[in-house]
Amino acid sequence: MKIDYKFVTLTVILLICVNPSSAISKSDFKVAFVTHVYDYNKYIPRINVYKPGDDMKLYVGVENVNRGRAAAVDFVIIVKDPNDYTVCGKVVKKRITGYVDEIFDTISLKVDDSWVDGKYKIEAYAFDVLDSDETYRNYNEIYYKLISGEGDYYSLSVETVSRKVAPFVMKELTFYVRSHSSLPNQFIIFNPRFEATRLPVGAPNVLKVTVANTLDVKGDTEIKVLVDGKVVDDKKVELKGYEIKEVSFEIPPLKIGRHLICVRAENSIISGNLPIIIKKLIYKKSILVGDVLNGTMIYLPNNYVLGSAGISEVEDLDVKKALKNLESPSLNRESARKMITNVLAYIYLENSQNYKKGIRVALLEGSDERAGKILPKLLEIIRRESGAPVTYKGLREYDNLSDVDVAFYVGCLPEVEKLRYFFERGGVLIVDNPLYWMDCKGRLSLESLTVGGWKNVSTPKRIFYSFYQLDAYSGIWVNVTKEIKIPPKIVYYNLSIDKFITSVGEPVKVSFKIRNEGKTGSVDVKVLINGETVYERKVTLKSGEERLISFEYTPTIEGSYRVEIPGTGLVKVFFAKAKTPVTTPTPTQTSEKREGSVFIVVSAVILTALIIARILLRD
Repeated sequence: MKIDYKFVTLTVILLICVNPSSAISKSDFKVAFVTHVYDYNKYIPRINVYKPGDDMKLYVGVENVNRGRAAAVDFVIIVKDPNDYTVCGKVVKKRITGYVDEIFDTISLKVDDSWVDGKYKIEAYAFDVLDSDETYRNYNEIYYKLISGEGDYYSLSVETVSRKVAPFVMKELTFYVRSHSSLPNQFIIFNPRFEATRLPVGAPNVLKVTVANTLDVKGDTEIKVLVDGKVVDDKKVELKGYEIKEVSFEIPPLKIGRHLICVRAENSIISGNLPIIIKKLIYKKSILVGDVLNGTMIYLPNNYVLGSAGISEVEDLDVKKALKNLESPSLNRESARKMITNVLAYIYLENSQNYKKGIRVALLEGSDERAGKILPKLLEIIRRESGAPVTYKGLREYDNLSDVDVAFYVGCLPEVEKLRYFFERGGVLIVDNPLYWMDCKGRLSLESLTVGGWKNVSTPKRIFYSFYQLDAYSGIWVNVTKEIKIPPKIVYYNLSIDKFITSVGEPVKVSFKIRNEGKTGSVDVKVLINGETVYERKVTLKSGEERLISFEYTPTIEGSYRVEIPGTGLVKVFFAKAKTPVTTPTPTQTSEKREGSVFIVVSAVILTALIIARILLRD
């Protein structure tokens, strides 16, 4: 068969003309409702419901439009009302010289007070308006002018074509205007907790929940608390944009037996996952657990390790400041502490026969370097406050995990293929993702195929009950019996040390106050100095009673001493210095002469006095 090359060449030319290489692919164009834009494809999405007077922000971004070291894109936004009338629009022109190929912008629109309630449509266009031939000629003009000596420097002008003939791509979005309704899922409600989970007959209780506004607009929600299906308390909660608030509800005295207490709210998500909230970022995706060979891989998409100390991709705080955040009460620290404790407890309970010596934890090489400071401190707090049998083994390479049970990787994608032996002997890999913009689930699944795949992936319900009971949606069970008493609630304050600097061997006085804000009872009071217990005593206090506790501690070596009351955040520091030896000066010859002279004078005076006394007596 003879090939007509002229025909083939003509066909290719026609195809190029009909489908120019500059045409934008639909997958290259992204548009979304947002609250904030940080960079290309890095933005915080927003729900698509607005009230008259609201400001609307749209993210628009396109790639693969740079040709010949230049790009020209026109973003066009057209808004149509429920009757398909065009009510507003906006055009943004982007002109690029250089090799930048990720072009984006934020387009702001106003939801007019005159707009009727209903469903609106947005047509978003990205036009590739670059005239590459003319722009290339401009590059050549600069070259020839410089060669000919007509000038020292000429800036490049990007030439464009009309949008009428430019290739484009269009995407449609819809949004709703509602004058008098609340915004759906504007709030998240999480971390329900009681002052007591077991109560005597006739005792009331208090349920506390945390409420967070996920949007940058003010809003309100009505939260109801139900006991055995009956509403016992409800409150209207109003929060500013991104505000977080703790809300308390009264639980009346309950009859003997087991009672189910639930939380309900119309425009809220009631979450079992505890979120990490850093300014306008809210990490609140579900934990995923699955099998790899004989081991387990657990994916934490919520930035628990770094987020616990207020560190994220957007806000990189100083690590020293972050470590101080870990020691002070904070929403993020509490969330991370509880969820990681639950995950470790879940691991322990699932295969406790393998952890007779406790759980040995290491940080994998390649993790975010800040995790090397944060993770050991976070595990120390977890061990101290929950009694978890956790031992931290430090930063480890992939081939040095023989004495490690659980490996943390703080980042999106560890080198799973290097962990075959670790998984074969039942090891657990925890991947903690600090990247808000990226969900690593798909990439982890692909990477795990090199070792047989990540199988039976799910979110086990029992992971939320393995130590802390967190799920407010399905309810919290409370037992009421005759025998159980409400425990004392001890508050510690006014920790002080009488000397900031002392000497080795000299005691310092440590004092603090405790107050019982619960029922009468006993509590173990403990004080640590440099991590060792130096004071421990069981103290009984009546309800409302306050007591001053003090003791002396004698430092034995030179250095700094850190005094802390575990679980309270109260910390003081003092310093001990070595004693300066006292030396007796050697008497000099001058001092010996002086002492001899004094002796002679005194002797002469005494002798004269005796002679005079004798004369007087004789007379």
